[in-house]
Amino acid sequence: MTVTQVVLTESEKNLVDRIQFDPLKIEGGVERVQAVCSAARELALSLLNRKAIPEHRIRFFKDPDYNIGGHGSSRQQIMERNLNGKDFLASVHFLKYLQYFIFGPSLPAPLIDRFGEVVKNCGNVTSGDIIPLGDEAKKLVRKHGLESNNAAEEFYKLALECGLQEYEARSIRDRVKKAK
Repeated sequence: MTVTQVVLTESEKNLVDRIQFDPLKIEGGVERVQAVCSAARELALSLLNRKAIPEHRIRFFKDPDYNIGGHGSSRQQIMERNLNGKDFLASVHFLKYLQYFIFGPSLPAPLIDRFGEVVKNCGNVTSGDIIPLGDEAKKLVRKHGLESNNAAEEFYKLALECGLQEYEARSIRDRVKKAK
């Protein structure tokens, strides 16, 4: 399985080239940060206007049910509150979501392929498949030397990519969190 990358227009590709998605790696001071955030806002609006982002990725950001530990608030709602009404699309804190919107979960390609293959082999995923899928995810976390807390959220995203329901993806995430 390969995670679907959003197909970008030429102008969107040019915007991506101007964006450093890791805020800690932006060099050049405040002006550079503002330029990156401006390009990110323009790119996000373009992608949203043409409905290019897969629905489950949008829901990850907008739907409170997809924000585990969000106390009933979506990631967007939390960001809007924290920014006191400022445009969250132009916030440095939005960069990681924009990166996810475009590229999908941040996991090694072999891991994504293996997990996708295991999900595909399940056919229609049932409740009886969730524990074995979670165990496979934990094995993959160990094999690839990933830190379980960060990997848990990325596996949640990956499970959504694989077509699992939100509650199934949440169960996979919870199992990965327990990986040692």
